[in-house]
Amino acid sequence: MPRENSPQLAQRSARRQAILKAVVLDYIRTGEPVASGALAERHQLDLSPASIRKVLQELEALGLLEQAHASAGRTPTEEGFKLYAENILEVDKLPLAVRAQIKNELQGAEFSAESFFVLCSRVLSNLTSHMGMVLAPTLAALGLKKLYFVRLGPREVLAVLITVNGVIQNRPLATPQDFTQEELNEVNVYLEERAAPFTLEEIKARLLEEMGRAQSEFERVFQRAFLLATETREAERAGEDEARDIYMDREGRFRLFEHPDFKDAEAMRTLFRTFENKRRLVDLLNEVTGGGRVRVVIGPSGEETDGLALVASPYFTGSEAGAVGVLGPRRLNYAEIVPVVDYAARVLSGIFQK
Repeated sequence: MPRENSPQLAQRSARRQAILKAVVLDYIRTGEPVASGALAERHQLDLSPASIRKVLQELEALGLLEQAHASAGRTPTEEGFKLYAENILEVDKLPLAVRAQIKNELQGAEFSAESFFVLCSRVLSNLTSHMGMVLAPTLAALGLKKLYFVRLGPREVLAVLITVNGVIQNRPLATPQDFTQEELNEVNVYLEERAAPFTLEEIKARLLEEMGRAQSEFERVFQRAFLLATETREAERAGEDEARDIYMDREGRFRLFEHPDFKDAEAMRTLFRTFENKRRLVDLLNEVTGGGRVRVVIGPSGEETDGLALVASPYFTGSEAGAVGVLGPRRLNYAEIVPVVDYAARVLSGIFQK
C-alpha cells in the first residue's frame, strides 16, 4: 500500500484509528486474527457490529489489515503496524521501580566495553522479555583518558584506548616499522604527560605542532607517537567502515527463538539470517542515531528482518552517538517497551557525558 494513505487515515477518520488500534492491541495480546464480534465485546467503540465490519473493510482496502479468507478475523499488515507505531501508539508511564533498576544496574557497572555494553543489553532483555541490543559509539570522537601501546611481535602493536568514562578497547596495529617495547614505552610516557582528555584527532594535531619545535632526541619520540596515533586512528576508521561494535544479549536471543511467533521453520530461518547479517542490524541501529528520539522500525517484508520489529533510541557521548534497542516480533508490547528503551538511552547519555 502507498504510504500516502497513512496520513490520510490519521487525518480523516478517528473511527478508523480507534478500530486499527483495537485490532493491533488484540493481536499483540493473543497472536490470533481478530474478529469484529470480539472488537465489539472487548473495546468501548460506540459502534454497531455492522459499522465495525464496514470500517474493518475500509482498513483492509487501505492495506492496513489483511484477512486469510472471508470468514477469518483480520491481522495487521506491515503498514498497519507502522501506522500504529508512528501515529496512534500511546506509551505507558515507566514505573519508578523500573527507572531505579535501570539506573542502579547501569551506573554501578564496570566500564569495559565487553562488560558494560553486554550488561546494558541484558538489562533491556530482562525488562522486556525480548532481545536487548547496544550499538557502541566509535572511539574516534570520544575523550581519551589514556592511550598506550604494547609490542605484540615484529611490526605488530596493540593500542589500548581508555575513555574518560573508563571504557576500554583494544586495537591491533600492523605498523610500517618495527618497534621495541622500550621505544613504545617512551611514547607511552610522552602521552601520559599530556593533559587528558584528548581525542585521537587532537593528539595528532598536537604532535604535529610539537614536532615542529622538537630538537634532537625528542624528535624521534614525537615521530613515533605521531605514527602510532595515526595508525590507531586508521584502525578505528577501518573498524567503523567494516561494522561498528554491536552487543546482543545471548539469553535474550534464546528468548526470541522460544517465542511462539518464531516456531515455524521459515520464521526460524528469518531469525538466523538476521543474526548472521550483523551488518543489517548495525544499519538499522545507525538509522536511529541520526535522530534525537526513540523510534520503532518494522522489518520490511522480503528482507532478513521480515516479521521483526525494533524499538531503539540514540544515546549521546558528546559529538558521537550510539543506540540501544530491543528486537522482537512485530507484535511487541510497544506501549511498555518504548519507555524502557527511551529511559535506558537517557541513562547512558548521562553516564557518557559526565
